[in-house]
Amino acid sequence: MTSGGGFTLRCRRRFRAPRVELIVPGPSLDPLSEEDGPDSGALTGMMAQMGLAPLWQYKDGTNRVLFTPKRKKRSLMGSLAAALVLAVALGYLCRFLPEAVRLVLADKLVTPVFDTFMGLLTAVSGPMIFLSVTWGICCIGDVASFGRIGKRMIAKFILLTVVLSVAAGAAVLPFFPMAAGGGQAFDPSELMDMVLDIVPANFFTPFTEDNPLQIIFVAVLIGVALLLLGEKVSVAATFIEESNYVVQLIMEAISSLVPVFVFCSVFNMFLGDGFRLLARSYKIVPVVVLGMGVVMVCCLALVCLRWKVGPITVLKKTMPTFLIGLSTASSVAAYPTNQECCERQLGIDEKITRFGIPLGQVIYMPGAAVLHLVAGLCMAETYGVAITPAWLLTALFISVMLAIAAPPVPGSALTCFTLLFTQLGIPMEAVAIMTALNVILEFLATALNLFGLQTALTDLGGSLDMLDVDALRSRT
Repeated sequence: MTSGGGFTLRCRRRFRAPRVELIVPGPSLDPLSEEDGPDSGALTGMMAQMGLAPLWQYKDGTNRVLFTPKRKKRSLMGSLAAALVLAVALGYLCRFLPEAVRLVLADKLVTPVFDTFMGLLTAVSGPMIFLSVTWGICCIGDVASFGRIGKRMIAKFILLTVVLSVAAGAAVLPFFPMAAGGGQAFDPSELMDMVLDIVPANFFTPFTEDNPLQIIFVAVLIGVALLLLGEKVSVAATFIEESNYVVQLIMEAISSLVPVFVFCSVFNMFLGDGFRLLARSYKIVPVVVLGMGVVMVCCLALVCLRWKVGPITVLKKTMPTFLIGLSTASSVAAYPTNQECCERQLGIDEKITRFGIPLGQVIYMPGAAVLHLVAGLCMAETYGVAITPAWLLTALFISVMLAIAAPPVPGSALTCFTLLFTQLGIPMEAVAIMTALNVILEFLATALNLFGLQTALTDLGGSLDMLDVDALRSRT
């Protein structure tokens, strides 16, 4: 730590991640504020959440600027692959042991570790979704910050997520059996019950029952209230923000144990009959690819048909960002390329990209919505859960809501699967299967999220007359 000239500079490391903090005493002065737009507060908050911008805070008579650059993490792909190979090898060898010995290993060693991890994951998942949604709404700053662009952008993101999820669901549904009579009769009261069930009896049962729809409902309710009250509840808003950072840090720590969880899950399958269930879930990969392919074609058609541009031109311009997402499974790693593509290649006005890209990478995830929906269908078939129209609507709605609400942090996919399967009546053992399969599927979902965001911002820019159509149509 060094000081002098009226300021203090601290350089520390937290969990091996660098942290640089500048402390300047005096009156409140935000050096990160921008005067050229009302959305700067929301933009800074979202960028900070992704580790791409510093945070400013006025506390105890001092201005504090904290920057936590994202250190280049070693890809989990190697660790997960090693865990899978080791689990398969040891599990195969254990098949030669007496059944009594295998049961002891499963009941006394592997299952307790699995249950402990699942309990920890369940305990954190509800608060993480709640705080992420509430803080995201507070991050808007004030009602006026929605502006002409903000309201249209958020509405388009939500509408496109729903429409694309429905299109993908219609494409993959023929691969899954509907419950007997479920495709011929539909009771409207089931839909009404599902809608009414979103409203909880109190603010506590959503968390004790792990009901994701009710958690999101409470989060939106509180977030909007904090947004409307503004400075009157600044302390409460600060508490929500800081609590969000705490829970996300806990989730990052939990996500570092995912390779151990994958090992225990797969190894336990070999000790029992779970591997048979994993083998029966093989079709989730081609079905997810089909669903995501449908979404990609729809996104491409949205731009090509409306703005009269060739599909090869659009694909050529968006491919670098797509490939980064496909190879890293990180939207943050693709951020610089994404911004350059949107502004220079696609011709989108920077007033849209500087707010739309961070916002979109947080709440617009059509690839994740498709992955959740197909995972629910596949696991329901695997574990014998009846797929009825009401169940299907519930799965679709929860998949969309979780894709919008889940924060872009490591481990969020596991929490989404946990909440999704709990609500759909699928056994928690399915989380173990999806954890292993998600090693591959997450890369596809991230790439589709980025491609969908670029096409959505292109269409939004055109509808707001903030798109250089000549640049979009240019083949250079």
